[in-house]
Amino acid sequence: HPVNSLLKHTALSLAAGFALAGSVEAAEILVTSDITTSTTWTSDNTYNLQTQIYVMPGATLTIQPGTVIASDTGVGGSLAITKGAKLFAQGDKSNPIIFTSKADTATWTGGDPRTGTWRESANEWGNVTIMGDGFISENATAGNTPTCSASNVAAMEGLVAAFPGDTKVLYGGGNDDDDSGSLSYVSLRYGGKVVGLNNELNGLSLGGLGRETDIDHVEIMNNVDDGVEIWGGTVNLKNLSVWNIGDDSVDIDQGYRGKLQYVLIVQ
Repeated sequence: HPVNSLLKHTALSLAAGFALAGSVEAAEILVTSDITTSTTWTSDNTYNLQTQIYVMPGATLTIQPGTVIASDTGVGGSLAITKGAKLFAQGDKSNPIIFTSKADTATWTGGDPRTGTWRESANEWGNVTIMGDGFISENATAGNTPTCSASNVAAMEGLVAAFPGDTKVLYGGGNDDDDSGSLSYVSLRYGGKVVGLNNELNGLSLGGLGRETDIDHVEIMNNVDDGVEIWGGTVNLKNLSVWNIGDDSVDIDQGYRGKLQYVLIVQ
């Protein structure tokens, strides 16, 4: 099928302009607990998210170009950057960072993603969520107002608080210059999770991010819910490729005031 052929061979080469280099077989590291101190994931390993993993306030997760994060299919592995933490996932054109499932990498020959087979599937792992301190307009939460206010905070869709008052699932604040890090040349494949009715993990979930956060050259392919969803904030996104999404390809909410440029959607 011509569409399947495109997805198989060139999904990463469209709006984002990716050109994958060959990968070598790498050691697997199981990620089982929250990240509380600054950590670097290196391209000579693969990383397997075993549960909902949070990067906690004050910590920075850095991911090297060419790193593969391949989580066991169906176990719920996911990555969330809390307000006050940072993610620097900066691939490059020849060595993008790939978040996917083990079912996807099982189709790769010799660890080379260029040999993979596209499948009509999603919901195989979680997603990447980033939460910041930017203004949001949200009045579903008690005490919030339906206009942008520094006192507004909200719980991120798809995340489950560990206890009442758990702040690691919250985003929003009064800093539109919030800097939660940088994503570039990142591919998010076969993800998403249905927590409940109208409560799902999107391919890339962004809550209250400020304009100092950098996001460009990102691909989302085959996600069970939205491709990218943005709640409030002022973050700018550039060069997005969004393929084969179950709900909205790009969804904006709660007074988002940023800009999107060069977005390719195949719905």
